[in-house]
Amino acid sequence: MYLVESGLDYTIIHPGGLLDTPGGNEEFVLDVDDNLYQGPKRSTRISREDLAELCVAALSVAKGQKVSFDCITRPLPEGDKSRTAPKSAERALSEFLELSKSSNYASLKN
Repeated sequence: MYLVESGLDYTIIHPGGLLDTPGGNEEFVLDVDDNLYQGPKRSTRISREDLAELCVAALSVAKGQKVSFDCITRPLPEGDKSRTAPKSAERALSEFLELSKSSNYASLKN
């Protein structure tokens, strides 16, 4: 909370469960306020390698912003012949930032 109120730029990443599997094989899914973890039983995990790629991407893509988000990965949709590889961390983060979403910490104030 102090960081959010400080006026400093920040990127806070809330990863799903961490896996010791190779990265780069699944699609990044980014959202806020635990939306990724709602509803029926969903896979809420991300490989450590994919998380590291997202952290490195945040150093350049999210530079100068105040943003906080949740992240997981999911397999590419079956039958989508237009995409044979997942988006890069940079592209996924850039597209997410264009939505101007960030986790809401207002509910944490006492």
